[in-house]
Amino acid sequence: MRKSILILAIWVFGVIASGCGSAVQSGHNTALDSVDLKSMTDQMAASIAGDLKVRAAIVREGQLRVVVQPVQNEMEAEVLPRGPAEAFTARVRFLLSGHDAKSFQWIMNRDAFYDLRNKEREDVLGPSPDAINPNYALVARFRSLTNENSQVRNSYYLCVYELTDLRDRTVLWTHPYEVEKKAVKGFLD
Repeated sequence: MRKSILILAIWVFGVIASGCGSAVQSGHNTALDSVDLKSMTDQMAASIAGDLKVRAAIVREGQLRVVVQPVQNEMEAEVLPRGPAEAFTARVRFLLSGHDAKSFQWIMNRDAFYDLRNKEREDVLGPSPDAINPNYALVARFRSLTNENSQVRNSYYLCVYELTDLRDRTVLWTHPYEVEKKAVKGFLD
């Protein structure tokens, strides 16, 4: 009977401890996942939309013309394929388009534009003289530190988003997202 109560107490403690959220997440692996995607992009969209410098630029210039650049993967030991990486900036653009559409005009990335145009038209060589050029670039840089030993793997991520003025290379807005993840080797095996 005592053994059953002890096992039950340990199980309850484990459930309660695993339910506590913090900047350190534990689980089956240490990779960025869909929870991070949602949390990170929600934070970035709210931060950029509410930033005083960004709001002042919108008042001064009107709608900001922004191109979204591919995520720069500067992580130590993780592979972040292009498609999943682009989801981290595409969702910020989607959120701002839905909630703050009058403040931002989204300009297609030049390389994506040329790829698309080359598939559709072969008779056009250069950009149209009437092309709308972006004044700002939204970029995200993902960095990580990973420490692994025989019992555990710890990964720390620093994902920094920046809105840069392309005319003078100044950073109008920047915001970090930080998370540390831990996986016990028993989960990894």
